Amino acid sequence: MKKAIRKIISFVLIFTLTASSAALLSSVKTGAYPGRVPVIFISGEGTDIGIKQDDGKYRILKYQVDTDKIKKAFLDDPSVIVKASFTQDWTEFSDILADVLIDTFGEFALDENGEPTNGSESTFKYNKRTLKNNFTNPNAGLYSYGYSYDWRLSPYENMEGLRQYIDDVLEATGCSEYVLYSRCEGGCLSLLYYDMYKDNRISDLILSHTALLGLSPIGEAFSGNIKIDPEAVERLLYETDLGINYELTDNITLTDDLIRQVLKVLIDIYGADMFCFVTTNAYQHIYDYVNEKILKYTFGSFPGYWAMVEEQYYEQAKKSVFAGEEEKYAGMIEKIDRYYNNITVRTDEILDEMEANGIRICNIIKYGKQICPGVPESDVLSDQLVKVPLASFGATTSPITSKFSDKYIKEQEALGNGKYISPDKQINSATCKYRDTTWYVKNVGHKFNPKCIEPLVFAIANDHESTVFTYEDYPQYMFYSEPEEEGGEGTLAPLDPEIHRTRIDDYNDNVGNTFIRKFKEIFRPLFVVICWIVKVFGVQPRAGK
Repeated sequence: MKKAIRKIISFVLIFTLTASSAALLSSVKTGAYPGRVPVIFISGEGTDIGIKQDDGKYRILKYQVDTDKIKKAFLDDPSVIVKASFTQDWTEFSDILADVLIDTFGEFALDENGEPTNGSESTFKYNKRTLKNNFTNPNAGLYSYGYSYDWRLSPYENMEGLRQYIDDVLEATGCSEYVLYSRCEGGCLSLLYYDMYKDNRISDLILSHTALLGLSPIGEAFSGNIKIDPEAVERLLYETDLGINYELTDNITLTDDLIRQVLKVLIDIYGADMFCFVTTNAYQHIYDYVNEKILKYTFGSFPGYWAMVEEQYYEQAKKSVFAGEEEKYAGMIEKIDRYYNNITVRTDEILDEMEANGIRICNIIKYGKQICPGVPESDVLSDQLVKVPLASFGATTSPITSKFSDKYIKEQEALGNGKYISPDKQINSATCKYRDTTWYVKNVGHKFNPKCIEPLVFAIANDHESTVFTYEDYPQYMFYSEPEEEGGEGTLAPLDPEIHRTRIDDYNDNVGNTFIRKFKEIFRPLFVVICWIVKVFGVQPRAGK
């Protein structure tokens, strides 16, 4: 249980900070290469950031977590949190948290103009000869051609490098067109690239759980729209309890060493259920302080992250984070407004223009994972960070805890939409923007990109006319099964809910619908009040288990 609780605490960092993602690379055939043309992948937050040294090599930046400071501040003296919870004065707690976080980010943070001041940059480099050789290399694969970048910066500042990379790939391979494949923040760069250059050499755009319409924990954290749902926490605990790895960002050290240490005390003192109540309460009280002292010097200093703020949260987030300092941060605001006004609010328009110019739009969506418990819609279908309705541009979904009703399914079947409903009765792709070219893979988290998905990408890329009904092995809905042995490869198969089940499915059937569960839901408000009174008045913190 202790292991599970630590995993959930590590994940909760996302509610205040971000999310993010990590990424890989991609490509397509001729000769030894599996694709008909290059598939050029635009990664998410996947590039190392470094500072070039005198010898020409990079010193890679790492999050530096002072665990001794955390332990001294919170573990050795949990009264800081207890006192704040009782008095509602979170000043001391906030000061310590700000000190730790700002130290942690150190050299990553950007200035008030959204620029690095220490020479830090993306370490991504490529060789033109390698680009040419990859097209005839028998070992070439999906990640042979890919562009990585400084994910902290405004997407505009990465356009020149992306344009040059694409030109070099086409020159090296002798191809006149290519497939653009992007994930997470890379989707933001893809749309901006087309809008700037109108590059009709793109034959297909394949999006993979992109943040074009928003990456939920970022916008909601920046705007203060945070609520930690006990039900979501319990689902997350159940999902991770039997050793299922909950995929987070590559910067997992920050999450593990910092928030696990800081918030572990809350669970030790209040119990798992009260943890949600106290944490939500704490964030509501320290939100202004977080914006003033923390966000602008950490995640909020990255224009690239602002590109992933949902439209509904953008203005509020901007007002909150830069309140009273709009003049000082005018350079930053100009950068993030430029992307928001030119791309975010015009996403549909740009996609429609691409389609009108013969570029096919395809989408690969992951789902079946519990989203960050800090977002208000904590029961939405997601890949942990991106909501399925947003990633798919409009698919109708059931909550992660339930399925479509028989009545709804019959109504959709009468409309001819039955073929678009998932076998597990949780997704109706008939309502999404690209219903015939949107594939769904269940049981895969945001960061994880199993090798068995690579043939799917090539199958889509190699046939400009392919749809979700073209390939028997790659129907609209699929399931990823983890390898039976450590180090092995997982498999992809058509989704069959009778044999394909996630931990969340098991939770819904075996835990979420029990009598005890229902009883607890009914009496939760009373339970919260009783626990609060008992914990505040003299009960000693229990030992973690």
